[in-house]
Amino acid sequence: MVKKRTLLNNRLLASLAGAALNCYGELFVRTSRIRIQAHPDTYRLVQEQGTAVIYALWHRHAFFIPLLRRFDRRRVAVLLSSHRDAQIVAVAVRLRGLEVVEGSSTRGGLQAYHSLRRALQQCQPVCITPDGPKGPAELVKSGVIHLAQQSGCSIVPVSVSCSRSYRLRSWDRSVLPLPLSRVVVQLGEPLWLHNSLVDSQELLAERLRHGADLAGECP
Repeated sequence: MVKKRTLLNNRLLASLAGAALNCYGELFVRTSRIRIQAHPDTYRLVQEQGTAVIYALWHRHAFFIPLLRRFDRRRVAVLLSSHRDAQIVAVAVRLRGLEVVEGSSTRGGLQAYHSLRRALQQCQPVCITPDGPKGPAELVKSGVIHLAQQSGCSIVPVSVSCSRSYRLRSWDRSVLPLPLSRVVVQLGEPLWLHNSLVDSQELLAERLRHGADLAGECP
């Protein structure tokens, strides 16, 4: 535990660890077969109209967030916890060409929410793990719903299927993909949320689970 805290409290060591994670991500991408499947309405919104959307995927699939750039060439703003544990991931995310917005329900949440709204207003897509940063797993929290309703932007549910992976012993059993994998990233139908909070949370959770079923077996 002492060693972990030393690493997280040392900016240089955290940066080196983030760079190492980025190198591993590059190895995974270069040695794997990756396919992006997008719903026609999502393709139209992003590729043809350049509309800002809110990408949402379970926290256990956070490692796959940089793959969104294979579909959306804009600089996606990713919401990450401001906790020390997330700083290593933040370094890797920035090196992969994405923007980091720091905040959580317990630290910097309001400022992060306003940053995400500004990004959407400037036609910049954002990405959120709706059950993060501490779970429970697959329980959609209210933040992503409020952001969609108040910004007027749609939520695009993102599901992932990976043929070779290791599950970490974290609260969400995070997926660490292995090199030489076959991967399917499913971008579902856009959700325009105008109904109640509870109904919207249940609908998003259902779409994320359904998207995982659609991804199915890897090619």
